[in-house]
Amino acid sequence: MKSKLITTILLITLVFSLTACGKNSGDSQELSDTSDTQTEEQKEEEPGEVEDTETENEEPQQESEDGQDTQTPVQEPAAETATITVYYSNADATAFESSEVSIPSLSPEAVLGALVSQGALTADVAENSFTVNTVDGKASIELDLNSAFAAYVSNMGSTGEYYTVGALVNTFLDAYECEQIRITVDEEVLSTGHAEYPGYLARFE
Repeated sequence: MKSKLITTILLITLVFSLTACGKNSGDSQELSDTSDTQTEEQKEEEPGEVEDTETENEEPQQESEDGQDTQTPVQEPAAETATITVYYSNADATAFESSEVSIPSLSPEAVLGALVSQGALTADVAENSFTVNTVDGKASIELDLNSAFAAYVSNMGSTGEYYTVGALVNTFLDAYECEQIRITVDEEVLSTGHAEYPGYLARFE
């Protein structure tokens, strides 16, 4: 009788122990499942957070690139050319002929170069000084040349000199739309041996 009671108590104790172990095992399993679920959710959320961070980092760079695209390079204006009428003597030295010549810009050097290109002057003729002003109500040119001009015209006859000086006068007056011009050589009155040119000269016909 006593042994049966002991056996019954041991069985009851064993049943309670097994039940308790089952519950603890189930709770551990639930905790493990919950922990795994949370870890998976964190893994799923982390790439999104990284993408958002990368997107935020890319936006300022995009704005910077857009800012560069809006910049327009400054272009310098192209140099303006000019077209002038250049006068010179015909082959018989009996009349003036003329041609339209394009020059890089309207300047005394360019006008003299155009005269040289048409054979009206030699290439060693150069300008010392040049001004445009108003004298006695007339638009006037003051042109000082080097001694090469005086030497060139002094070696001509009177007819050749007339057309050489006239070609220079007419070309400059037309180019600068003036009425008269005074030509000097090294700031002295032009003298060729055939004539002197102390004052202002009008167009030659």
